[in-house]
Amino acid sequence: MKRTIFCVALILCMAIMAGCAAQASGKTQTPISAKTELTSAQETDDTAEVVTALLPSQTVEENSKTEGSADTPLPVERAETLENADAEAENQPTAAETAPPTIPEQAATPAPAPEDTPAPTPTPVPTPAEEKQEEEPAPMPEPAPAPESAASGNIYSIAEAVRAGNEYARAQYGVTIDTSMTAANSSFFPGTADSVAWLAENGGQAALTAAVKGNVDATFACLAAMDGAETVSAYARFNCTVRYDAASDEYIVVVLYG
Repeated sequence: MKRTIFCVALILCMAIMAGCAAQASGKTQTPISAKTELTSAQETDDTAEVVTALLPSQTVEENSKTEGSADTPLPVERAETLENADAEAENQPTAAETAPPTIPEQAATPAPAPEDTPAPTPTPVPTPAEEKQEEEPAPMPEPAPAPESAASGNIYSIAEAVRAGNEYARAQYGVTIDTSMTAANSSFFPGTADSVAWLAENGGQAALTAAVKGNVDATFACLAAMDGAETVSAYARFNCTVRYDAASDEYIVVVLYG
């Protein structure tokens, strides 16, 4: 920087000296002096052009560095000033090294004071006796015992009922008992049908035997009415029959004759 300023100053001095020499020489010159003057003037013009070419860039550079300055120093002083400014700029800490400004901490927001709320009402604790009373359900009334269902099915002895009916017919009416008689080869009057439930409520096996004997009495009475009691006792044959009907759950009694 100093060297550039020194060259500019030297060129300025040479230009001034050339101008002064031209004025002192006078108007009348010899051909040699005129040639010398022409050469000097040409050098002066060249020097002026160099100065003109150098001065604007130098001026722009100095103006950018010293913008806003009130006093413009001489070229040598300006170079020293710029040198000092560069040294100070190097000594100053960079923006990265500068400590960040301290931000004051925000004051802690005070917690709001608790509102006055009424104390919760304590829940009463049940006593053991109350807990037991709540846990144990009230005793349910026992249902009335259902009546025992009447016996059903073929539960009575048919052979016993037939034997008792035949003995009764021979002893009571003097008829002949023929166990080979069937519904296909003999006659009969409508018999009786008693349900198992009815028999169970009225004596069971004894009620079935009584039903067979009642059919013997009814058959002999009908025959005696037609032929007389003596005739029936002389030739009539009897055979008591009993069967169980599962579909109707009944005992059917029929007395065969012939």
